[in-house]
Amino acid sequence: MDRASGAHAETVKERNDRLNKNVKIQVETIKEVDDLLANNEIHLENEYVDLDDDIQGVIPTPFSQGQSSGANKCKSKKRKFEEEEDFNSKIMKSVDNVAGAIRESNVIFDRTYPREYTGDEIYRELELVGLEPHELPRALNFLAANQAKTRTLFSCPLQIRMGVLKDMMGACD
Repeated sequence: MDRASGAHAETVKERNDRLNKNVKIQVETIKEVDDLLANNEIHLENEYVDLDDDIQGVIPTPFSQGQSSGANKCKSKKRKFEEEEDFNSKIMKSVDNVAGAIRESNVIFDRTYPREYTGDEIYRELELVGLEPHELPRALNFLAANQAKTRTLFSCPLQIRMGVLKDMMGACD
């Protein structure tokens, strides 16, 4: 089509009129359909809207000169970005809910199963109390055998632990 010489030249309006008159468009491949959609020469509509709610029809919009395929692509990208953003926010909210449930179950678990102190932990704490070296083995054996008393002792302030330990061990003698 040569606009300069006028041979086979047609305006956009003439071209649109010609295409609108052609009711039967012969398309044989998906690529041809994609090309027609990209050029806004055809619009897909869903004839079976009542049969399946998952299928969404595309509402045809008249093509104006101010509109370009670049603008349509931009709108399509924005729409996809917003859909992805909504999807991601739903996933993040679900992950936050799961994390909250795990935190709550950890609190319940800690209440149900009290902490067990190892021999090393008991020994280190007893050194801080200031026991004499010959008193350490007896106190270590006593506390390792009585985890409830160990928890009680280690929940006390460091300043009174020596007195509490001697009371515990004296009561068992």
